[in-house]
Amino acid sequence: MRNPLATLALVTSLSGCATYSLDLLPRGPGAMAHGTAKQIDKSVTVTIGDQTYQGHYAYMQGGSFTLATGFSGGQNATATGMGVTAVGNGNVLAQSADGRNLRCVFSFSGWSQQGTGGCLTDSGSLYDLQITR
Repeated sequence: MRNPLATLALVTSLSGCATYSLDLLPRGPGAMAHGTAKQIDKSVTVTIGDQTYQGHYAYMQGGSFTLATGFSGGQNATATGMGVTAVGNGNVLAQSADGRNLRCVFSFSGWSQQGTGGCLTDSGSLYDLQITR
């Protein structure tokens, strides 16, 4: 006779073991970057060139995160500007061994197990993010 509690424990443990593929395409010239996200501990690893970023993600169904940055030329009469805005129901905060940061905001569908978003590095590089299972 099977133990229903053991069966329930096995099903519960396997349901949280999903690993997601992360693909980051630069908005400009450059190679595509790749990474993974693990559902069980919310860990994220992304490699961009020779930099590997490690961190965690947060996902809130029905929630909202915003990623924004701006630049101005200082006290000049003329200024240059760059703005980036992304809104989604999840975010990634990751850091490389030498202290460089990667921030991502994404929208994710629990039904399709896929998502899209955008990422920003400390150096101002922007990436389109695609999440697949």
